[in-house]
Amino acid sequence: MKKTLIVFVALLIFSTSSCNDSKIVKVNDSINKEIFNKNVSIFNNAIDAFVNEDEVMFMNNFADSLKWSGPDKKTSDDFDSKEDLANAINSYMKIYDDHALKNTTFYGGSVYSTDVPNSDPNTGIRVYGDWYHKHTETGKEVSHKWMALVWFNEAGKIYEFRDFFDVNGFLKQHAQ
Repeated sequence: MKKTLIVFVALLIFSTSSCNDSKIVKVNDSINKEIFNKNVSIFNNAIDAFVNEDEVMFMNNFADSLKWSGPDKKTSDDFDSKEDLANAINSYMKIYDDHALKNTTFYGGSVYSTDVPNSDPNTGIRVYGDWYHKHTETGKEVSHKWMALVWFNEAGKIYEFRDFFDVNGFLKQHAQ
């Protein structure tokens, strides 16, 4: 009886898995990789412009309708404008020199999202890395872990940008 039950379960599993095979949807991975690589390239252009302190080139990567949520925001639905980002970047470039983003890792979007039903997996990327800067006035070298969520529109412009880091921990380094 035990052998019969085992054979029955094995047949059931086999027949169930073969039925499910026809329901698997193949994704054209080459298109996804192409879009992902394009988004990473656009974002790297923005980072290169920041490192070179080219504010105009940096801001050219962002849509006029940009929603920016910087590390000072208390909730994830609190946004500033493109003009606010430009002002923040301008101030940052005056206060710090020798910018470098190291140890970067990029991840593509996900087909599954609780935020947007049926969301396109190729509109966003996640970026992780370590920023290094030198304080212009004191020459003190400072760094911080950093993470960003970045969404791109059809024109290849960043339309939503959320960046995260420990502001207090970063500022504490100036006093040490």
